[in-house]
Amino acid sequence: MQRSLKPTVRLYLLVILLLPLAGDALCQGDTGFLRGQGHADISLSFNRDTYRKFWIGRHVRPDGPGNAVGRVTRDSYTVFAAVGLLDEVDFQGSASYTGSSSDGVGMFPREDEFQDINLGFKVQALAFRLGRGEASLLAAPAVKLPMANYVDDGVTAIGDGQTDYRARVIAHYQLDNGAFLSVESGYDIREAAPKDELPLNVTLGITLFERVTIMPFYQNINQLGGYDIGQGPFPGTEEDYERAGVGLFVRIVDSLGVHASWRTTLSGRNTGDVDGFSVGLVLRF
Repeated sequence: MQRSLKPTVRLYLLVILLLPLAGDALCQGDTGFLRGQGHADISLSFNRDTYRKFWIGRHVRPDGPGNAVGRVTRDSYTVFAAVGLLDEVDFQGSASYTGSSSDGVGMFPREDEFQDINLGFKVQALAFRLGRGEASLLAAPAVKLPMANYVDDGVTAIGDGQTDYRARVIAHYQLDNGAFLSVESGYDIREAAPKDELPLNVTLGITLFERVTIMPFYQNINQLGGYDIGQGPFPGTEEDYERAGVGLFVRIVDSLGVHASWRTTLSGRNTGDVDGFSVGLVLRF
């Protein structure tokens, strides 16, 4: 596919090939781009999510004096790596160290621990010319494993503490000018208390001046059952949410770039009204 593109678009691809990597670090969905056999990417990122208001069921509990929860802040330091095993197959993984705290009158303890490790493959099953661009369909199986026996049932919990088996697919379309659209979805099997979930991630990308790529994104997580807060123990609550945001990638040189993103919560159930940002460094080999 790349041989048929103009030289300018080949430069776009040097930027865009890094975006699936940046996407994981930024809590965005993955895309259909592959690294190619023998190439590897590494990303180091800092991510912060905060909220004061949160949903109990579908009802928002507002912030105010005497709020036991107060402001909850979760910081994560994430390492992501991916390698092209074949031109059509990537192996990728990420790991995070996470800290979570609350300033409410409930005096919930701060939690700091290695969180989860994610391991998976991305396999291009189909690729073909469509109109003024290329379309492709990829399988993206993965597993999420907790790296430590961290607290998973409190306000400052850093995760849900259980294993996910993710059966996902990615539909991807890229125009000849480098603009692209990726839709990732599937079914996540959750081993312990949380019910299985249906994820949907949509990412749109466009590159300007051959160096700057802007990526609006949308995320929807639909958990298939569970308790509302107060009706049963954590982490068996049903946590649904819609989030949207925008990512930015700047290529400094062909093998080095920086990324940043901002995100906000549109609606939810038994979750925080989260706003967040991420910044990081991306290396390509």
